[in-house]
Amino acid sequence: MLQILLFIISMDVKITKKTLNNGLRVIFVEDHSLPVFTGIVQFDVGGAYERLGITGVSHLLEHMLFKGTRRLGTIDFKKEEELTKKLWEYYEKKSKGDTTIIKEIEKIEEEIKKLVISEEIWKIYSMHGGEMMNASTGKLSTQYYVVLPSNKKELWAKIESDRFQNLFLREFYSERDVVNEERRMGEGRPEELFWDNIILTAYTVSSVRNPVIGWETDIMNIKPEEVLEYYRNYYIPERCIILLGGDVYPDKDIKLVEKYFGKWEKRKSPIIRFTEELEQKTERRNHIYFDCSPLYSISFLTPKLGEREYYAAFLLSNILGYGESSLLKKYLVDKGIATEVSCFLQDNENKAPSLFIFYIYPKENISFDRITDEIFSLLDSLKKNGISDEDLKKVKIRYKKRTIERMKNILWFSFGILRGERIFGDPEYYKKEFEIIDSIKKEECLNIIEKYLVKDRSNIVTMGRNR
Repeated sequence: MLQILLFIISMDVKITKKTLNNGLRVIFVEDHSLPVFTGIVQFDVGGAYERLGITGVSHLLEHMLFKGTRRLGTIDFKKEEELTKKLWEYYEKKSKGDTTIIKEIEKIEEEIKKLVISEEIWKIYSMHGGEMMNASTGKLSTQYYVVLPSNKKELWAKIESDRFQNLFLREFYSERDVVNEERRMGEGRPEELFWDNIILTAYTVSSVRNPVIGWETDIMNIKPEEVLEYYRNYYIPERCIILLGGDVYPDKDIKLVEKYFGKWEKRKSPIIRFTEELEQKTERRNHIYFDCSPLYSISFLTPKLGEREYYAAFLLSNILGYGESSLLKKYLVDKGIATEVSCFLQDNENKAPSLFIFYIYPKENISFDRITDEIFSLLDSLKKNGISDEDLKKVKIRYKKRTIERMKNILWFSFGILRGERIFGDPEYYKKEFEIIDSIKKEECLNIIEKYLVKDRSNIVTMGRNR
């Protein structure tokens, strides 16, 4: 165990952090084994930052940032901008009930299509050997990334600086429809609908309860002006971290970053307050009637990421639910009560309590109450008999081995470094986490059961044809 920990802490990974005058943070992670680099631009904003009425705006904005800029994605920006302004005026009239202008809207949209160069950013990257260009929006961050040959850093800096400083909401309304269709498709998939209800049941006031994709009425009513306001407030240097990982040279490459991102206007971040989740004092139950095989979940609010108890809960979830030899499998699958089981900790970084989740696929003839009884029987058994030294040792070693494997992948490792910097201001926070996890005692894991995994503070969500 100690040897693994010392190996990780002493790994020869050179991490350099610099901050530009406008507040933009830049992290370099050197790995010269291949002539490629990963460029990641991450923003400290996501679905949990949205107010009601514009839920889904972070995800919609992510979509818009693939549509190009005032320079990229168009053959005649001036003409396109004029037509777009007119189009937005017509859509505003349509939203107020005017149906006489639908043909005009279709006509303008056809004219705009002739001016648009579809997916120009990706085409340029692809032509220069780019791979894995993608983005993701979470509850608390949004990130854009691509892998390129190491001699294409200036191309990357030129495109990405333009992308985040010169947004143009190209094809806004048609893309809004695409996002809403994505939302509706998710509602038709039982696992996605089930997951939404797990979160909605457990969190009553925290903004982490809202789905990242947004609510349909918000998506379909959001205006381009609201997206632009959100972009101006949150897509600012102070809330941005750039990571260049791979075949990079900090002293040389920082000059490229300064050249293209240094002129990015410094703007003050808005005041942000996250509503604290209320203390749960009673059991909550929620059943979703759906024509599907039964699904069962019981969850409990537990401490936030960064707190010592969080890591004790993390280890406990692994003891209970990870792998073929897990305790949960022995209690439910081996007894013929469930077909699949898992137990995991869903964190909300340090903005809201984490959620300790049991996720079960019961057999058709098994009642949901039977599942609940078996889970609490398992927890009672642990409280009575304790956790074995061997079980705790196994999950610690498994975690560290899995993390070492991920560290070999520069993209995975880079996201871990960004997580530490964005949440804790420390790109090497993963080292501290290893030390904390290594020091957790089995008594601390048992204390999580006593303190947090209690019936009158549980959230039971079930789904299927019958209750």
